[in-house]
Amino acid sequence: MRIIVKDEMSMKLITNVVDESGGCEGFKFRILIISEAFGGKRTLQSHRMVQAALAPIMGETHALTICAYTPEKWSQMTSDDRLNAGCLDLADDN
Repeated sequence: MRIIVKDEMSMKLITNVVDESGGCEGFKFRILIISEAFGGKRTLQSHRMVQAALAPIMGETHALTICAYTPEKWSQMTSDDRLNAGCLDLADDN
């Protein structure tokens, strides 16, 4: 699923989400988010931003894999980088 939304700071977000719940209790998602909002942030800070945005469902979430990058970082990553990060199949631009 590909979603393009605007956040509170009017920065474009490109998000791909894969629901891997497969009948298990709770949600299991892999998510790719490319946004300028992650500029200057460390990985943990970016992940916390995503978790905060998903706060309403985090209590029901069993597993969450987050791939959060700036557009610049994403464009610099090779296919091998994306594969190692666990988000190659989430990308539309492979």
